[in-house]
Amino acid sequence: MRKVRFLLTGILCAALAVPSVNAGAVVVNRHSIESEEENSGGQEEKTEVNTKVETEKREEDVIIKDKEIVDIIEPADIVFVIDSTGSMGPYIQNVADNVKAFSKYLEDKGVDVRMAVVEYKDITYDGKDSTIVHAVDGNVWHKSTSELVKTLGIVKSGVAGGGDNPETVIDALGYIVDGKTFDFGRKDTEGETHKFAIVLSDANFKENNSFGYTEKTIIEKLKEQKINTSVITSTWAHDYYLNMTGTPENILNINSATFSNDLIKLADVIFKTIERETERVEKKVVESIKVTCDGKSTIKIGNYTKLNAVILPETAENKTVEWSVEDEEVASIDVSSDTLECTVTGVSEGKTKVTATTEDGGFKGSYDINVIDNGSDEKIIAIEISKEDIKVTPAKKTISKNKSFKIKTALSKEFTRDKEQEEIDDILENDINRIEYRSTKSSIASVNEEGKVTTKKKGKAIIKTTITLADGKEYIYKTTVYVK
Repeated sequence: MRKVRFLLTGILCAALAVPSVNAGAVVVNRHSIESEEENSGGQEEKTEVNTKVETEKREEDVIIKDKEIVDIIEPADIVFVIDSTGSMGPYIQNVADNVKAFSKYLEDKGVDVRMAVVEYKDITYDGKDSTIVHAVDGNVWHKSTSELVKTLGIVKSGVAGGGDNPETVIDALGYIVDGKTFDFGRKDTEGETHKFAIVLSDANFKENNSFGYTEKTIIEKLKEQKINTSVITSTWAHDYYLNMTGTPENILNINSATFSNDLIKLADVIFKTIERETERVEKKVVESIKVTCDGKSTIKIGNYTKLNAVILPETAENKTVEWSVEDEEVASIDVSSDTLECTVTGVSEGKTKVTATTEDGGFKGSYDINVIDNGSDEKIIAIEISKEDIKVTPAKKTISKNKSFKIKTALSKEFTRDKEQEEIDDILENDINRIEYRSTKSSIASVNEEGKVTTKKKGKAIIKTTITLADGKEYIYKTTVYVK
């Protein structure tokens, strides 16, 4: 891999590692699901972004005498170690939102980064299998930011337990250094792979763990394997983690009002910089725009997707955008107050192009939208569906090994009381985009893409059903399986 910009100095957020079977941790595998519905009709189409870049320096640019930061980009492996005990309830969503921004920031920088998630509780109260290593298609390394965010949503849905205040983060860190759970490093790239553990917790920790480590010996292992550790925690707990991070600069406040900015600063700590005196040009004017899509480019009549305008450089002062749709009979648009987001709603069957034009420079970016018929002559208006409106059964199931049963999804009686069966069928068809299933212990009870659960051996497993609505909302339900 070509070294471009990035060196490393400083230690990044503390994190956690992934559990290995011999120590009692659970490796959770989430299978990929095709995002497009089987009966959606047409093929999803994406358009090439029409972007122009002006290479000539404009008068609004500012020449500044400054130090140029020359970075070397080398691979980075990051394991997020996340406390999922009951006390994390108020913080877990904030953590998930900002971890998304953190990982995207690194991807946008061009870092060859791999990320993993280990959640932990208190093995003293919740059992050794409460330390969970999350995997996607059998791989502990997530392939994209969206996969990472989905896993964080699963972690959030399982917040519970913990017993007394100190939790067992050392048990989670043990999987990072065990040499079995994580294959740190790349065989096919140049440069050293930098390793990071980022711990997210609102509590201090105790030494209880499955490996027999003390605080001192786990820190020695982390240093020996060059795993840089940082911690995001409550202010009162900072001193507990000081030996682990080696410096107070690598401990952040989980309640910080500038949490997102603090996390980005930690991302920058990945880089070791070489400074030299230079003249740099700080761009104040727009040079290009591209349009990206948060959802699908193919939508049904009455459903919507969201487009975003990405303007470069980031230092451009005027980021105002004007949106237009080529064929208003096919789709309508609704623009956010800052003009950087556009909601596109399907009106009638057909294809159209949505274009964003910058006020500064008149640069254009566009995205093709495909609207398909929903099988009805009437426009389908998305109905607001709450988590309570959907029932996933059974909530609990006691069953013998080598048996199977099906998890069922339906609308609640209260929600369907005044609705005709045809309307109910339309809601199930058009307002529920995707249903995914995942087992926390596939060695005890596995689940396939259709929700069929098959038991294998005695024990307890939780099947998590994730339902994604047409408006992007995501609800998670649990089925506890006791295998006797």
